Amino acid sequence: MKFTTFEQTINLTNTMIYTLCYVSKAAENLNASSVEDIFLTTQSNNTQKNISGILIYGMGNFFQVLEGEETVVEKLYEDYIKDDPRHSDIFEVIRRKTENPIFEAYSSIFTIVKTTQQLERIKTYLKQHRVNSTGEKLGRLLKPFLLEL
Repeated sequence: MKFTTFEQTINLTNTMIYTLCYVSKAAENLNASSVEDIFLTTQSNNTQKNISGILIYGMGNFFQVLEGEETVVEKLYEDYIKDDPRHSDIFEVIRRKTENPIFEAYSSIFTIVKTTQQLERIKTYLKQHRVNSTGEKLGRLLKPFLLEL
């Protein structure tokens, strides 16, 4: 039997990344210009906060994965995302710490997905980086968005 020391436990906790993924319904009055504004703001803010992940809009829904330091991701989600009137009916898919971030090696900046080619690259990336069932779950969730783009 192998035992973990307190120091090893603290070290493991410090190296874990927090992943939050949700799907939400876009507000009915949202137009293409508003969606573009959301994309620009999201990419800039998340990159500045060292949050990796993706944001996709399609079929009147948003799909977002946020990965980063837990307190930063949680503050963003609780204080801004959940209260944003530009979407509703938020459904959390994943909300937990992980040793193997899904999008860690994908891009050094937060990625906005606007084209079928970008979505296909993410799908391919997820297939190649199946470190756990989370990557497979996200791959399945992305399928409907392939139809829209």
